[in-house]
Amino acid sequence: MRSFQLVSPLLLTLCSATCKPAVPEAATAEPPPTAAAVDSGFAVAPESAWVVVTGPTLIGFYPLVSNEQIEADEGLAAALDDFSYHIGTAMDSLMAAGYTVQYRGGDTLWMRAGSVRSRFVRAIDSAAVGYVMSDTLGRRAVIYGVRSYLDLVEYAHEFKRTGTLTPR
Repeated sequence: MRSFQLVSPLLLTLCSATCKPAVPEAATAEPPPTAAAVDSGFAVAPESAWVVVTGPTLIGFYPLVSNEQIEADEGLAAALDDFSYHIGTAMDSLMAAGYTVQYRGGDTLWMRAGSVRSRFVRAIDSAAVGYVMSDTLGRRAVIYGVRSYLDLVEYAHEFKRTGTLTPR
């Protein structure tokens, strides 16, 4: 795929003139992956696709879209712009709280914590952007939609303390 077809969330931050949080959707906690989630399908994921979870981890996910798609859809452009701004603004606070922050494009996230491998597949009817929090205990919580940087920091502290998130 040609590089001009992919948009990096960090580059979108440069284009933001004004940012307003999107209407949040409910945060959901997911149970640790079951044996059904760990199968031979992991062989298809390239090594570079894996997020290695060595502690509290926040993974921001976003759709892979072309520049033409962004130009044609102002709502998507605004969502990606807000996503980039808020996760970028929260980065220092998240790292100070002990979090590793990763970005991944596409609908599937591949995670590895020690010898345990799991994947998260975004539901087709959910928001195209969001966040997955995970830790070495196998706990995972998913937040769909764009969140403000303050929300991200609060969610991070709550997840680190309890391993779950309270919907807001």
